[in-house]
Amino acid sequence: MRTQPRSRAHRQGFTLIELLVVMIIVAIGFLALRPGIAGVRRGVENRRALRQLVGLFTFARTEAIGGGKLVRVMCDPDAGTFWAEAQVDPAVDRSEFGVLRVLGRERIQLPADLQLTDMALAGQIVEDPAQSPIYFYPDGRVDGAVLLLVDAAGRELTLKLAPATGRVRLSA
Repeated sequence: MRTQPRSRAHRQGFTLIELLVVMIIVAIGFLALRPGIAGVRRGVENRRALRQLVGLFTFARTEAIGGGKLVRVMCDPDAGTFWAEAQVDPAVDRSEFGVLRVLGRERIQLPADLQLTDMALAGQIVEDPAQSPIYFYPDGRVDGAVLLLVDAAGRELTLKLAPATGRVRLSA
């Protein structure tokens, strides 16, 4: 009895050439999608930073009311960082402030493609945001502030702090 070789249709597995063709197609697809994936990642980083910034302002207001102390939010626009400071002991020295830890860190860092371009306090444009803290008072008031941020695509994002309530609103 003679055994006949299996026909091509009955063979199991793939040839090396078939595997290489599939790998090339997958690599081309990955390279085509890569710029879109980077854009999505930047968008996620920007949204995370904006949520942290809103959390910083909300925390500063809560800390001012709960601690009965003046709290201020400072920024360094060149480095893209924001942080909160509270009065250490207002009865002893009203000008002494200590850095607060917010969300497990002392500073909120904006991604490189998200920049603070303008800031207004009480309706007045601020020339140097690094020298213009936003104050939160123990009674819940806040210096009315508007921060204008721009992302790498040129989209403007506005963060507003309502003076009477301290409510933080972010709009695109």
